[in-house]
Amino acid sequence: MKRKLIIPVLILMLAALACNLTGNSKTTDVPDKATVEPVNTQVVENTPVNAAPTSGAVDNIDDVEKAVFQIIGTGTINDVDEGEMLNAQWGGSGFFIDSSGIGVTNNHVVAGAALLKAYVNGETTPRSIRVLGTSECADLAVVKVEGDNFPYLEWYDGTVKTGLDVYAAGFPLVEPQYNLTKGIVSKTNADGETYWSSLPYIYGHDAKINGGNSGGPLVTTDGKVVGINYMSRASVDQQFAIPAQLAKPIVLKLQGRQNVASLGMSGKAIVFGPNGEYPGIWVESTTTGGVVDKAGIEPGDIIHEVEDILVAMDGTMREYCEILRSHEESDPLKVVVYRYGTDEILKGTLNSEPIEVTGYAGLSNASTGGGTDNGTQTSTDSSEPFRVEEFDNYSDWWTWFLTNGDPDYTDIYFDQGRMKFDLTDTNIYAYLVYGEYIYDDVYLHALVENRGKNSNSVSLLCRYDENKGWYEANIGSDGLYDILRFDGTLDNGGYQMLASGGSNNIRTGKEYNEYTLSCKGNTLTLWINGVQTNSVRDNSFKEGLIGISASSYNVVPINVEFESLEIGVP
Repeated sequence: MKRKLIIPVLILMLAALACNLTGNSKTTDVPDKATVEPVNTQVVENTPVNAAPTSGAVDNIDDVEKAVFQIIGTGTINDVDEGEMLNAQWGGSGFFIDSSGIGVTNNHVVAGAALLKAYVNGETTPRSIRVLGTSECADLAVVKVEGDNFPYLEWYDGTVKTGLDVYAAGFPLVEPQYNLTKGIVSKTNADGETYWSSLPYIYGHDAKINGGNSGGPLVTTDGKVVGINYMSRASVDQQFAIPAQLAKPIVLKLQGRQNVASLGMSGKAIVFGPNGEYPGIWVESTTTGGVVDKAGIEPGDIIHEVEDILVAMDGTMREYCEILRSHEESDPLKVVVYRYGTDEILKGTLNSEPIEVTGYAGLSNASTGGGTDNGTQTSTDSSEPFRVEEFDNYSDWWTWFLTNGDPDYTDIYFDQGRMKFDLTDTNIYAYLVYGEYIYDDVYLHALVENRGKNSNSVSLLCRYDENKGWYEANIGSDGLYDILRFDGTLDNGGYQMLASGGSNNIRTGKEYNEYTLSCKGNTLTLWINGVQTNSVRDNSFKEGLIGISASSYNVVPINVEFESLEIGVP
């Protein structure tokens, strides 16, 4: 029997199975590996098998296809949202870097796989793959595909500048057909600190990628590799790749069977606990015989401390990876682990002493920092509201603005006791701020109805300051949510993920929902239809105005109506 574990988890930019979810949250970052349920790769039988390729470096975009292969993995993973999945199958991409079958892909494509298969150049019979080396922190892996005499790709050795024409090659959505999309490099120094990897910088581009593109190459018109695709922000149509300049020295070590900043697992930075006080690395899958596997760490565990240092405090892998980079793979490392399924605290030393139970955390019913909530009914623990806005009358205290989109397609107005947002264009982020009072500790409780297309989100805002930013709980009609910090001084669009996940309590479609956001001290807590869903900490803003928001995504028109808004002290 499959045991399904569901807990909420902080994910710095979105949440869901790494590489599987491309939801509508405003800045959700998702790796682009795609899950399969089930996988039937035999659909490629109608694809003609090409003649045996002639090995050699590819020098044009048309021949890139011959050097790119599809990867299908099978293994056990413990996903943040879906729980434990036995014999799970997923797909990714890879590319050859020499004619002997040495290939490059992402760590999250191969980690935890008991069985890996490669489909090369339209072949209907899969080839076996061996993993030579991995780097969790760079999200890179080097593999050896059975066979030889393969066409291969060379690294791009020119200067990568904004506007460079590039192509994303791979097998998105686990389809057997090779896919190629065109774009340009849009950013050469994007933030590389994410919830599942840690890099000094990454490339942003607009060559469309989807789940399954993970590990595939980003190439120039003459087939040279600029980067390795590994992440997308579906809601804002942004794609990201690991720069070739960073990848090359790591790949060289991996090719020589030397792991780099890797303990034999695939993990995500999260924050859990009722007040976000327990950061850690969620272990999604482990490699048999790897360092964490030998220590007794299991998929679904959370590595809370390494060498007496709390990791993932900022929701990224930064601290964790800094520790790994400063040690050899075989060095002993003290760890503290939280096992959610049993609420146990375990301690041990990697490469020395297996972990053992030392106590209990008392968090078995607590909401964590992201993921899917556990459905526990809780109270907001708030006093009676000191103001109830029922939107009966127009007030000059309400002012609106956009952070994205065309105001000509935006209409916000009072009508029959409701505040209505009518958005008739895609990707509009519309905000309404109440300017009469400045609050420090405050809670907002809204009753909201979606009367338009099921492709939108609504938000509650606290501590808004037009010169600094604000906090925002963003809930999507697709069942996803984020807790965000907006800082308009940043060059990445301003939105910074504090938590992200999915909730079974969101009523999707044309439905009523009740949302509550509490901003108390440095703690932000979100309730969805009476269920405490997420709680995180941040110290950026102390006071400000409150507000509400509605956003459109890829289908319009959007008609969101706020029936009431309660304002009180948490």
